[in-house]
Amino acid sequence: MERDIILERLEKKLAEKEKELEELRKMLSSNTIEELKKEIIRELEEKYNLKSLEARIIELSKAVENIMSDILYIKSELKGSQSKKRDLVEIKESEKSEEKAEDNQEEGELIIVD
Repeated sequence: MERDIILERLEKKLAEKEKELEELRKMLSSNTIEELKKEIIRELEEKYNLKSLEARIIELSKAVENIMSDILYIKSELKGSQSKKRDLVEIKESEKSEEKAEDNQEEGELIIVD
């Protein structure tokens, strides 16, 4: 009878130890997985120099933004200059037509002043 009690206690202790062992294995595997992930990330960063690529991408996007703003500025300036040219052309045409009208008046009428 004492023997049965001792066996039961030993079986319980064995079951507890097996659970602890399983937990330790899980912890080790998750720690190992985390370590592997970190190592892979480090290797990739070293191999492809990700931080410098990231900085280069940011630099290029800023350059594109600057170019786009310059293009928009030039475009607005061109639109403004085109409207000024139209005004100048209209003014020149109206001056020419006035000169022609004056020439026609001078040819048709002679004004004599005493």
